[in-house]
Amino acid sequence: MSGAYAWVERGIVTGGRRSAQHSCVWGGFDIRRRGERPRTLRTLEPQDELAHRGAQNLVNNHLRVREGECVVVFHRHADAVLPIIRAALEEAKARVECVSLAPWNAIVDDREFARLVAERVRNVQASMYLSSVDGPAYPRSRLLVDALNNTGVRHLQVPGVSARMLATSLRADPTLIEQVNQRLVERLEAGRLLTVTSPAGTDVTVALSRNFPVVGYCGIPMPGAWDSVPTGAVSFYSPNVSGTYVADRIARGSYLGGTNSQLHKTPLTLRLSSSMLQKSECEDAALVEELATHLAKDEQSGRVGFVSFSTNYLTKNELRVFANDALLPGLRLMLGYSDQTKTKAPHTAAVWATFLGRRQTVAIDGQVLVRDGRLDSKWTAGILPF
Repeated sequence: MSGAYAWVERGIVTGGRRSAQHSCVWGGFDIRRRGERPRTLRTLEPQDELAHRGAQNLVNNHLRVREGECVVVFHRHADAVLPIIRAALEEAKARVECVSLAPWNAIVDDREFARLVAERVRNVQASMYLSSVDGPAYPRSRLLVDALNNTGVRHLQVPGVSARMLATSLRADPTLIEQVNQRLVERLEAGRLLTVTSPAGTDVTVALSRNFPVVGYCGIPMPGAWDSVPTGAVSFYSPNVSGTYVADRIARGSYLGGTNSQLHKTPLTLRLSSSMLQKSECEDAALVEELATHLAKDEQSGRVGFVSFSTNYLTKNELRVFANDALLPGLRLMLGYSDQTKTKAPHTAAVWATFLGRRQTVAIDGQVLVRDGRLDSKWTAGILPF
């Protein structure tokens, strides 16, 4: 873990009363003076005000923390953003316990890991997983949310976040996203065929079927369930995705990493038929090899799990950050994992890979949803306050 420390809060009995002691733990040693509190947003510079508002949005509108609730923040490589999130939780008058996952890396047995997670959230109302943009993907993230599913906790996944994202996409009000989602869900449920094109060569058709629901994602977890942010999307399983898809913005997955910084120069081309990947082409030999390794991990990894497009009205600029850029307008492909419980897809996989292209135009039965990489304004008219 970068800057291997973790904020924790422990109850200390003093004079017959229980008081709070904040400490900073480094390699098992307390290096912060007794009673010294972590840096709060009251000490931040004025330019960080938008990041402050993004953190407040996560706490108050997504996780819906109430005064007196106990919130556990599981964190990994989150030094840059953890103080901002913690300050917002404290402003909401929550009791906060921040738990570094770094010491748990030594736990080999997944069942023991799951047991520790469940034990940590006993008598807790809400939890959060937090990592910063500089950290690697967490291989146990799915195991973490599975371990929390039966605990009754409201859990929010916040992976790969930066202060800049807190100031932009993470400020989007989930109640407004939900309204935009509903408008698009109604249109998609009445539709039959999506077409997707782009200047880079994307030319794909996506069939819609009333046998599979159109699902809106707005990032508000219910008790005993989890959700993730940044968010704002509608997704569905399609029985027939066919054509050529050019990923010149994102190619990322369980075993498919990298920053994608060169995709605009050496895009990945996917040839699809009946929702199955038939062929992939790219001038970047390393990316082709990575994709082949990824596809070998699961027999369903080459099937389209679902398709999705963003409704996050504040995600407008590419930051070369996966969690942000995956929410830029366009039709995003997910291969393998299908979020089967929600999408009712007939198959899923233990691995996922997702792809997105630039400047796409997406239409449903001839009516434009996304035009040249921008969500058409008719889908947000009368909902957004600007």
